[in-house]
Amino acid sequence: MCVMSDKIFFITGIDTDIGKTFASLLLLLAFKQRGLKAGYMKPVETGVKINKDGDKNYLDGAYVKKYAGLNEEPHIITPYTFQSPLSPYAALKKEGGDLCIKEILYKFYDLNKIYDYMLVEGAGGMLVPLKQKHFMIDIAKYINAGVILVTKAGLGMINQTLLNIEYAKSRDITVSGIIINNVLNENDESLSSNKEMLGEFTDAPI
Repeated sequence: MCVMSDKIFFITGIDTDIGKTFASLLLLLAFKQRGLKAGYMKPVETGVKINKDGDKNYLDGAYVKKYAGLNEEPHIITPYTFQSPLSPYAALKKEGGDLCIKEILYKFYDLNKIYDYMLVEGAGGMLVPLKQKHFMIDIAKYINAGVILVTKAGLGMINQTLLNIEYAKSRDITVSGIIINNVLNENDESLSSNKEMLGEFTDAPI
């Protein structure tokens, strides 16, 4: 069995646009308030346009850098970007170029040396393709990270959340925590009971 680090966390979600970046920021600020040094990395980001000066308009990494007060330059936080708003593998196939898993890991380990805790934010969900034969969750496996799973709040969240938890277990990856985020502004009846009911089926902190 692979032993997960209790200081390295991989932030993923049940879907894209579920609030992973905001959750990452809040976690970084929580570490900071406790006097702990926490770093952040988003290895791959798509939808990053090039401005007229030839500079990249980083999105999530730049947002977290700004509001968490990180020192690293955006290209260190996010080593791989694509302009197309697609999955990394789809963008890679469309635009060409390269996406080297080893390079991502090298950059992660460089950051990990200087921080007490590290947060690594994935793009989309666990099974978003990075490149042929590689998925987003593989990064969590390679760095021995525990998963922080961001899920929605309304109807259907229990099924979607438990599916993700079961898949992580099948890969021998620990789900270290679950964040329920009502990013979709759902207001159905299940909101009042979903957290309690989810807790009946998982030991992960919610």
